[in-house]
Amino acid sequence: MSGGFISSAALLLGITEFIEDKKVAIKESEALLAKYETQSDNVKNNREFEAINKEIEDQQLEIKLCEKHIRDANEELTEKIKALDLAKKAVASKEGVLNHKKGELEKIIADTEKEETELNKNSADARGHIDERLMYSYDRIRNSYRNGLAVVAVDRDACGGCFNSIPPQRQSEIRLHKKIIVCENCGRILVDANLDGSDKK
Repeated sequence: MSGGFISSAALLLGITEFIEDKKVAIKESEALLAKYETQSDNVKNNREFEAINKEIEDQQLEIKLCEKHIRDANEELTEKIKALDLAKKAVASKEGVLNHKKGELEKIIADTEKEETELNKNSADARGHIDERLMYSYDRIRNSYRNGLAVVAVDRDACGGCFNSIPPQRQSEIRLHKKIIVCENCGRILVDANLDGSDKK
């Protein structure tokens, strides 16, 4: 968003410079106009008179055109300033929400830190009692997915990771807890959704 503010500021500066350039052009045209009007008093023939009148008309048109450009640019500048103000207010509002969410997240992290430490300790202890090849497979599955889930429950006859349908026979095998069964689609380890504390142990 800050990049948007920088480009908006550059745009406002560009419009302001454009207006200043047109004001300078008006002053130059007014100076030429005064010069031609002075010369028109000293013309010697009709040809010179027409040429000077043509130059006067051109400078008058140039002044009117510059004034129109300035009016249009001022209108655009006003619109851009309003849009920029609205964008700043929107960003301030979003930042308020973001800071609130960050505060909530930090509170949740603080609340769950003790539980997380305990679970990590239990996980480290359990690793010492599990076959090395199984742990390698488990870690490989965890690292393959963004959410880090290697073990998922069968929920509503589907894998809890990829939501692929699990056949009834396969579900019966999972409920028996006789062997490790993985999802044929995503490779995650499947467990019964109704595992209680004793089963987990």
